Amino acid sequence: MKLGFMIYSLGRSLADKTLTVPGALALMKELGVEGVDITTWHVEGYTNAEVRQMVADAGLVTSCYIGGVSLAMGPGPERQEALDETKKVIDGAAETEALCALITAGGCLPGQDKTEGRRNISAGLAELAPYAKAQGVVLTIEDFGASTSAYQTGAECLECIEMAGPEVMLTYDSGNMILGDDDPVDFIRVTKDRIVHAHAKDWRLLSPDAENCLTSRAGRKYIGETVGQGIIDYPAVVAALNGIGYDGYFSFEYEGSGDPIQAAREGTAYLLGLLNK
Repeated sequence: MKLGFMIYSLGRSLADKTLTVPGALALMKELGVEGVDITTWHVEGYTNAEVRQMVADAGLVTSCYIGGVSLAMGPGPERQEALDETKKVIDGAAETEALCALITAGGCLPGQDKTEGRRNISAGLAELAPYAKAQGVVLTIEDFGASTSAYQTGAECLECIEMAGPEVMLTYDSGNMILGDDDPVDFIRVTKDRIVHAHAKDWRLLSPDAENCLTSRAGRKYIGETVGQGIIDYPAVVAALNGIGYDGYFSFEYEGSGDPIQAAREGTAYLLGLLNK
């Protein structure tokens, strides 16, 4: 496996101008990272050609290109608009020479049943798959942490991509299934044949009366933590990924409230230690 890094993890540092995009990429290279996951909203103002060049100048590759809108609606003008918007993400992945595109399509509509959401999203992904193939882009979804997500568990993600067709694959996020009360290692066993990319995040479990946190389906409460300092058994996760022959990027992700640059230093050092064993 190779170490990647989600530029999303440095979102607050980019927003407050502590880092520029080139500065963030330089930091990643300094930390021993080989690939960067680009989130579209963190490179607004740059063309895709400029993003591709900045990544190359930093000595990195674009391991994943991330963006999109919900595809949970049924047929109609709104659905077509969502499909057209998602095609722009696929275009961006092609133009930045990303190894895959992660489509953040999973949010259900207000009051919508998750089963219906998965069915509609799968239909949308099936429509997009030929377009992505023509562009040379590998299309993926990930287990998504938001409570509105149509898919969080391994079984739900597998159902969604199997309905979408064999060309739609999976980005494994080692933390998001926790919010669906699924286990990170069990998730790998369920979805092993479709994993083409991976994210590494961590959580801290809070007390039942905690506020300003994320709540799982069973009511457990979590807040983001630096990778290797939370509840996830990363040696077991890495062993499980190695066990299925996964040799792609494992991209550091941070959603905590602490200093993102310090979290990046500590979390990437921890992951490199595991990956280099």
